[in-house]
Amino acid sequence: MDKEQALEKHSKIYEPGTVLFYEGDPASKLWVINEGRIQISKRVFTEEIVLEILGPGEFCGELSLVTDAPQAVTATVIEPARLLVIDATQFEAMIRANGELSMRMMRKLAGRLNEAQFLVSALQMRNTIGRVMLHLKREIENSGTGKVSVPSDLAKMLGLDDVELEDIMDRLVAKKLIKLSGDNVCEIVNNAEYSRYLNYLELRDRYDFFDK
Repeated sequence: MDKEQALEKHSKIYEPGTVLFYEGDPASKLWVINEGRIQISKRVFTEEIVLEILGPGEFCGELSLVTDAPQAVTATVIEPARLLVIDATQFEAMIRANGELSMRMMRKLAGRLNEAQFLVSALQMRNTIGRVMLHLKREIENSGTGKVSVPSDLAKMLGLDDVELEDIMDRLVAKKLIKLSGDNVCEIVNNAEYSRYLNYLELRDRYDFFDK
């Protein structure tokens, strides 16, 4: 049996809207994406926030299998997807038998945890301008180029609506903290002033809540 036949035998087709698992579900399987896209989301306060979109070659459900904890997120199919489904016993055998796979999985887990922790921390800011600024600063620093293309789903990721995000971006441009090019690429204009204003918003957010 060649690779294509093996994938055909062990994979399943899932239609858009299918929920693979909900936040709080027990760990049971690992899903490897051969085709399609999966949305990973988490409830923060009263909002359902999109943490990331996974595509071919990526996987989900592994964290709960490793920690034996309930699912920390919800995974939803957003494009017709062909997924390789691996149960907990198969997953453990694979990890034990393949050291290289184990290391790749651990690196992926570490990166995903780091990003998730940052995003959840950012979403805890009640000040929406600060929330956007914190996210942009992180993405620009990670890009290594001093600029980043603003994703089309940024509003959804940060628990905002499109109009609210557009207004915030316009205000940041007007304050000369950022500039936007025609292809929606964002660049921080004055790093020192940007950081000072962000620090002010973070402090105000913290102490406004403390004083209530």
